[in-house]
Amino acid sequence: MNRKLFISYFILLGHICFGQDNKLEGEILDRSNKSPLIFANIILEGTAYGAASDKDGRFSILNIEAGTYTIIATYMGYSSFKQEITIPYTEQDKIKILLDPEAIQLEEYVVTASRRRERIEDAPAAISVITKKEIRRESNTNLGDYLKGTKGIDFTQSGIDSYNMTARGFNSSFSSRLLTLTDGRMANVPSLRLTAYNVIPVSFDDVEQIEVVLGPSSALYGPNAHSGVLNIVTSSPLRSQGTKFNFQSGFLNQPSTRPLKKYTMRTAHKYKNVGIKVSAVALNGEDWHHFNEDEYEGHSPSFIGRNRLVHNRINDGSISAEYGSPRMPIEWLNNEIPDNGIDDNGNGFTDESLDWGTGTADDWTGPKIGDGVDNPFFLDAEPGSPLVDSAMVSQALQDPYGRYFLNNGIILYGLTYEDIGRGYIDGIDNDGDGNIDEGIDKGIDEAGEIWFDGVDNDSDGEIDEVDEVGDAWLDRFGSNLHTWDAPRGGFGEYSFDAKGNIIFDTNGNGIYNDTWGNDGIDNDEDGNIDEIDESDFVINYGGLPKIIKDANDDGIDDYPDFNVRNLRYDFRLDWEPNSDFTASLSHGYAWARNINITGIARYLADGWIYRYYQSKFRYKNLFMQAYLNTSFSGKTDHPTRNLATGSLIYDRSKKFSLQLQHYIEKLNGDLRFVWGMDYFLTFPDTRGTILSDRDMTDYRDNNGNGEAGSPNSFYDENDSYYFNIGEAYRNVDSTGMISTYDPTAQWGNNLYNATIFSEDNVQGAVMDGLDNDRDSDDFNDIDGNGLPWTDNDGNGTYDPGIDQVEPGARVIKGTHVFVYADGIDNDGDGKVDENIDEGIDEGAEDNRYKVNELGIYYQLNWKINDKLEFIQATRFDVHDRLTDMIQFNNAGYNDSFSPLNWDFDFSKTDGLQFSPKFGLAYKPKENQNYRLTWAKAFNTPSNQALFLDIFVTRFSIFKVYARGADGGYNYPLNGSGNPMWYDPYEGIYYPVDSTLIYFYPSVDPKVTGYFRGILENQPALESEIVSTWELGYKGRLRDNIFGTVDFYTSHYSSFVSGATFITPLLVEKEILTDDYNEDGISNYADQDGNVIIDDQDDYDHAIDIWRQGLEGVAAIGDTIAGIPTPVVIGYVNYGEVDVWGFDGSLAIFLSRNWNMDVTYSYMGTTKFFNPITKAQESINAPKHKAGLKLQYNSNRYPATLSLNGRYVDGYQWSSGIYYGNIKPYTIFDLHLGYEINKYLKMNLTVNNMLDHKHIEIIGGPSLGRIIMFRLETKF
Repeated sequence: MNRKLFISYFILLGHICFGQDNKLEGEILDRSNKSPLIFANIILEGTAYGAASDKDGRFSILNIEAGTYTIIATYMGYSSFKQEITIPYTEQDKIKILLDPEAIQLEEYVVTASRRRERIEDAPAAISVITKKEIRRESNTNLGDYLKGTKGIDFTQSGIDSYNMTARGFNSSFSSRLLTLTDGRMANVPSLRLTAYNVIPVSFDDVEQIEVVLGPSSALYGPNAHSGVLNIVTSSPLRSQGTKFNFQSGFLNQPSTRPLKKYTMRTAHKYKNVGIKVSAVALNGEDWHHFNEDEYEGHSPSFIGRNRLVHNRINDGSISAEYGSPRMPIEWLNNEIPDNGIDDNGNGFTDESLDWGTGTADDWTGPKIGDGVDNPFFLDAEPGSPLVDSAMVSQALQDPYGRYFLNNGIILYGLTYEDIGRGYIDGIDNDGDGNIDEGIDKGIDEAGEIWFDGVDNDSDGEIDEVDEVGDAWLDRFGSNLHTWDAPRGGFGEYSFDAKGNIIFDTNGNGIYNDTWGNDGIDNDEDGNIDEIDESDFVINYGGLPKIIKDANDDGIDDYPDFNVRNLRYDFRLDWEPNSDFTASLSHGYAWARNINITGIARYLADGWIYRYYQSKFRYKNLFMQAYLNTSFSGKTDHPTRNLATGSLIYDRSKKFSLQLQHYIEKLNGDLRFVWGMDYFLTFPDTRGTILSDRDMTDYRDNNGNGEAGSPNSFYDENDSYYFNIGEAYRNVDSTGMISTYDPTAQWGNNLYNATIFSEDNVQGAVMDGLDNDRDSDDFNDIDGNGLPWTDNDGNGTYDPGIDQVEPGARVIKGTHVFVYADGIDNDGDGKVDENIDEGIDEGAEDNRYKVNELGIYYQLNWKINDKLEFIQATRFDVHDRLTDMIQFNNAGYNDSFSPLNWDFDFSKTDGLQFSPKFGLAYKPKENQNYRLTWAKAFNTPSNQALFLDIFVTRFSIFKVYARGADGGYNYPLNGSGNPMWYDPYEGIYYPVDSTLIYFYPSVDPKVTGYFRGILENQPALESEIVSTWELGYKGRLRDNIFGTVDFYTSHYSSFVSGATFITPLLVEKEILTDDYNEDGISNYADQDGNVIIDDQDDYDHAIDIWRQGLEGVAAIGDTIAGIPTPVVIGYVNYGEVDVWGFDGSLAIFLSRNWNMDVTYSYMGTTKFFNPITKAQESINAPKHKAGLKLQYNSNRYPATLSLNGRYVDGYQWSSGIYYGNIKPYTIFDLHLGYEINKYLKMNLTVNNMLDHKHIEIIGGPSLGRIIMFRLETKF
């Protein structure tokens, strides 16, 4: 028995040692020419056995167990080989495999190039495809990361979830030149027609592929497509089912950063011919930290003061408080903990201490407080103010601080019986002049008090003196007038350090905050050591905070924080009852909180919501879809806001589209004809916070039918150019003279029902909430006398103390009764506040700029023979702001949107957009394709370029607004034909004379500007036009190398600029013309306005000191005394620009497991110049950029590896107020993947693995390494 076991064991051992000595050898060849195929893949199906062919096409697989197998051989560009064999292989010991050539990537189809499904091989365009396989093997933070190495694409990232893309140059903070689609739907923000990629509701798990078409595509897609089209195609639930969950977590390489977390899921199910899917994304993390100088400046108390000083109800600084105002008693300091920001003792004051007054605890004199009562000896409370009575005092005496609380939240302090009969604040305009509670607590919490911080800011020994306050203080920044210690002495140029501290170059040596003033050296070689003019000025903050987080004092912090959140979901229902019919319904939602860079500022989108609704169907060759995109800019307690100024954004805009397409095939498919129609209707609704669409919400009449008797102007106290509640009403007569407004003056002693107005015709009437012409009956006429008071003595006039005011009316100045707007139907007629403020903010004033666009197109593909194909496409587009060919008749408040109301006039072709395309495709053999195309494309001005109206920043004492170019920019002239300018110091407009010259600063106020001698109106914007020739090739270069190259040359005309200065400043001409170096040579402006520079040194000095000659700003718009004109930046058309270059790619199959992709793009351009400032501009794109992707796929283990590299050449960036130099950068990304089992997979991604800190967009942060881990489970 033991002997049998021993023999069996010996036989088994021999089988183990020697039984796998079988091998399979062979060669793999091209069947057509018998040439060897290098690096072909040969595997035995279902096993780990495999090999790759060598340079002679030979291969060998060793140590194969005996048995029956299926051998599979594959090679890119060839049909696959599959055959059953037996091992040991006995047919002459070697196998010969012959593969048939096939078209490259035959399995890949695209829909973007021709707006129909076709092989990528046949697409008549330069097209790249990022497949779902490529997307799944990486673990990136955003979808754009998968595209950043694509040829021709300019990818710029400004945050973990904020990025932008365009094609072949002309990038910007929010570019509109690369049309971005999601399943054929425009994925843009309706109000601006710009793409915000971080609110596209799509998950990477749900992406089937991303298609990128380079070059002009307006012939099929119309506006926005003149540099290319990017289409994100998602998976149909009818084609892909199952459930996936992904969890990602990672870190940014910066100190003290919370981990980044991202959750994604997709679930899709099919029942018979119905499919349904839901995908979702949730992201939470901390973004790259970065502050721009405009954000530091916008929150620096040196520029905005300290807004807490106008809310603390005490008298700060040297503004005299109301005579008789009480002082804070020392007892009110009890139980208060100083400097903790908390009202510890509950008295309504915060951090009160001995420092608030003078003296010690034994002899302390507290500050004057705003008690809310009109104090003697000068009783001048607002006429009609309510009076303190004994009941109020009795209640107040029960409070330790003598407080009386009004129902509206207002608090009166320190009430005593001496206050009985005195007026008090109630938050109501009691005399109808617009001001509220004037005359009470004067000098306490006044607007100018923001500057009285009690600190000697300029270290001259005086506190809050004249040149430390307001405009006199602001004028010292950027000025070199005198030395900084002299009265109104300039501080020189300024900047900010990394911690937000303002630093100066007062001595002009080009170094900020240097040590010249205290280094014991005579640095300026004037014989004096460490004198004042050697030192750089340093602001004294007196220990107070250097940053004010609420820049505009609206109660909402707008200083940048970097908490990023994003929630998105997408729902889709597909129905395909047969192969001829398909229908789909989808809806997406995105909620975002992140920082976005625009050309005018960075904005915190805080709860921005984007929704879309889409339906589409296909019946045979007919396709139709409709969709609606909507925006919601956030709730009122956390709205989207400007991170430099704090300005809030309101956006409830919508965009609707209806699209129809049909295609016909004839001659066995050799003739294909596609035609279609696109209609777009945009409904902007931003209430003047983005666009100039505020006429229906600006509290004013805008069409000349304002209520009779109303004020027609106002005192713009905060320089907002809009009326705000609490600002004083004014009247402006026909000569421009301004007077105060009194609603009772025009009535005098007339009876209430007297008629003194014939019609409502007050142009610019301001909403004051009063029935100024006394034609409203919206009051409760208790006694039926037709008067808004009970006329108890029957004399027809209101007698205080005798008559009672009826509901719906109130007394003005204690003498006159007016019906007022209270939001109540007081007379029960079903109407609320009728005949009050007539003609103001009515429907007829609706100027929300509805934009209609209609496009009709076709494309013809004619396959002349097996090798040659002709392509011709044409599109016609009507934009209602550019042409009158179609009157859409839907601009009014309640107008119909029916096409039956459209009026056509085909004789009015001006402004019609015509986009033709011609092409030839030549295919001499399989895997060899050549293409020649010419196309003309256009880009209509966006709503932003046409209608923008938004506060950007402050420049010295001026407010800077970005305004659209609808109608052009026109400068008012006086009767003699001279342009007008505004003197901000006197509040008066003057004609420009020969002593002045225009100066255009850079959009960045602290960068060199340009002198000009004349002022020229700027015409309305035209569409951008580009004509492009393109020669392309794609095909197999060698057995294992496939390549594409596309050469192009484009000619642009009417290129639309970024935001640029439109209105110049006025400076003394002698700043330019003075001979500073006394060499007898000076500079001047010729009769055409061009500055002739004969002495460069003098000119450079003039540029350095131009602020010293600053007088005012050129007027734009109305020139009413006392109403300032803003400094305007806007948009203009440039002239001719030529761009040329090429984009190339190589796909190289190195071995069975390794492959490599290489891309390279080159772009050149002619110089082009700003037509106003004559400054050279940038195309915002690198001349050279390259990408590398090296991939490894293991046959033995379920593991993948990718190493991606990207090089971007340095270039100049200019987009609105942000410009500078982008330095060259090279970054590498590492991606590792491992499939644990069929249900579980993990990925590790290291973006920017070498931690090369670099900036991709001016205004954005320095980007470093990100490490992300992803765990995926599927069912």
